[in-house]
Amino acid sequence: MKTNEEKLGWRLLEALYEAGRADTHATPELLSTWLGVQETRVQELLVRLDAQGLVDGSRCRLSMQGLVLAVSLHGAQKLSMHSIAA
Repeated sequence: MKTNEEKLGWRLLEALYEAGRADTHATPELLSTWLGVQETRVQELLVRLDAQGLVDGSRCRLSMQGLVLAVSLHGAQKLSMHSIAA
């Protein structure tokens, strides 16, 4: 089972992906509002994801590797929603 921290990490990747699609400049403050968590948690998570090569934490953007992961996550969620509706 995934921990709350892992789930928040996935949600953060998805939020960064959605911000990019909406051509919105993501900031820790904006992401904390979207995710409903404290800004310090977002900043800590950005540091961790940056260390894993999934984001550029200083710019609040997905790395290429993070983008690939976020796109595949987004596609999997869409597939899941279609199977629930069927």
